Amino acid sequence: MTEERRFNLVDEAWIPVAGAGRASLREVFSRRWPGVPGGTPLEKIALFKLLQAIAQAAHTPADEAEWLALGPDGLAEACLTYLERWHEAFWLYGPQPFLQFPAVKRAKIVPYGKLLPHIASGNNTLLFQSQVERPLDDGQKALLLLVNMSCCFSGKNRADHSIVFSPGVVKKASGTPGPAICSRGLLHSFVLGPTLRETVWRNLLTREELAEERLYENGVGTPPWERMPQGEADEVAEALKRSLMGRLVPLARFYLLAADGVHSVEGIQHPDYLQGGMVDPSVTGNRSQKNPRMLWADPQRRPWRMLPALLSFLRPDSTQDMRCLQLDWCLPRLKRAGQAGHDELKEAAIWSGGICISGNTSNEQKLIKDDDVVESEISLLLAELGAQWFLNLRTVMEQVEKLGNHIYAAVAGYYREEKAENGAKWAERAVREFWQLAERHFPALLAACGHEEPDGRDEVIGALRGCVLGCYARACPRETARQLATWAKHRPFSPRKQTTGKG
Repeated sequence: MTEERRFNLVDEAWIPVAGAGRASLREVFSRRWPGVPGGTPLEKIALFKLLQAIAQAAHTPADEAEWLALGPDGLAEACLTYLERWHEAFWLYGPQPFLQFPAVKRAKIVPYGKLLPHIASGNNTLLFQSQVERPLDDGQKALLLLVNMSCCFSGKNRADHSIVFSPGVVKKASGTPGPAICSRGLLHSFVLGPTLRETVWRNLLTREELAEERLYENGVGTPPWERMPQGEADEVAEALKRSLMGRLVPLARFYLLAADGVHSVEGIQHPDYLQGGMVDPSVTGNRSQKNPRMLWADPQRRPWRMLPALLSFLRPDSTQDMRCLQLDWCLPRLKRAGQAGHDELKEAAIWSGGICISGNTSNEQKLIKDDDVVESEISLLLAELGAQWFLNLRTVMEQVEKLGNHIYAAVAGYYREEKAENGAKWAERAVREFWQLAERHFPALLAACGHEEPDGRDEVIGALRGCVLGCYARACPRETARQLATWAKHRPFSPRKQTTGKG
C-alpha cells in the first residue's frame, strides 16, 4: 500500500518567524513577516539557506540591474509560482518525501534526541529539564530534517555508516560533520531586511557574481528536491558538490522519518574549505593561503566583535584578510541602490550566528564545557560604509580589545599578588562582564565611526574605560589594608601596572 501523502511544506505552518509564530512556505512569500526566521541559530541558518535556494531556483537574476528591477515583490511572485509548480516535491511523507531517501529504511533508527544538540542522550549529563527529549510535531520534524542536512554532527551513533549506495565510497566509522559546521562550528552571516521576503531578495546572488568568483563550477545548479541523487557519488550528487545548491541544501545525511526517530545514513561527502576552498557563501574565511583560516562561532567572542573581519571587503588596500561572499556581494549592491535613490535601501542589518562544537580523538562531536550557540544582529547605515569608516571601525575595535586585556591583566595580577586561588576564574568573569557592558555601547560606537572627528569615538572609549574600572572594583575586594594596597597597585590604567593579558 502506498504511503499517504501528508504535511506539505508549501501549505502547512512550520517555519518559525521571530515574534510572529509559524509560517508555511507560501505564507513566507505572500505575507510581510518580520525579517528574520525564529528558532535556534542553527535553525535560522538552515532556513536562511532553504529560502535562498528556493529563490535562486525561482529566479536567479543575470546581474545587478536585473536584481534591482526584480525587487522583493517580483521575487516573491516568482517564488510563489515556483512553489505551485513544484508543490508535489514538498510533501514531508509519501512515496517521494521531501529531501528523504526511502531506500535507507533498512538502516537503524536514530532517536530524534541524537540529532538535537541541546538534548541529553547516551552518557551526556542531564542538567536542565529543557534537555529532556520531547515528542516533535511534523513541523518540528521538518525543521530537524533541514538543519541536519548541513549542520549534522559527526558521531558513531548518529548514522549508519556501514550502508553505501555508490561503489567506491569509503565512510569513516564516525562519519563526517555537515559542511555548514565542519570541525569546530563555522560562523555564518546574512543580510537582513525589514520583512522576511525582502531578506531573501537582499541575499539573492546573481549569475554574474557567481561567474566572477568561480567557486561553484556548476553555477546555481539544480535543487535536490527537483532531482534527488540515488547514491553518495552518482552523477546528481557530484553535480551538487560543485554548485551553489549543494551548499545551500547539502545532503550530508540520507534520512527517512519514522515514528520514533529517523533512519539515518551518511550521505554526500561535500568538500570543505580544506578541499579546494569550497565553502558556503555565508561563511567568512581566508581561502587564499596554503593553510586556510576560517571564522568560527565562539561563545566567548560574540559576532559583533568580529565585524572588521566580516566587512574586510571595505579595506582601502588591495588585500583582504577574510571574506564573506554573502556580505561582499550583497552589501555594496544595496549601498549602490540606496545611493541611486531607493530610500528603502538606506539601512541594512547583518545577522551572524553559529554553534561552537568540540570533537574528541574518535571524531565524536558534542557540546562540552563552554560550547554553545551564538548570534548577533548588527544594524548599519549603508551610505557610511567605505574605506574611512572601516579604518575608524578597525582602530576603535582594536582599542576596545585592548581594554578587555586591561581588565584581565589587572584582576589576574591582583589575585596573583594576594596569593589567592581561582585568580584566573575571577579574571575571566570580569572580562565576560566587561564584554556584556561593551555590547551595550556598540551601537554608539558604530554611529561614531561615520564621523571624521574622533570626538564621538573617544567618548565611547571613555565610557568603556569606566566599565573596566567598574568591573575591576567588583572583582577585587579591598576590605583590608593589604587588599587596598594591592587593589590600588593593580587598578587598570595605573602607570605602575602591566597591561598585558587576554580578553
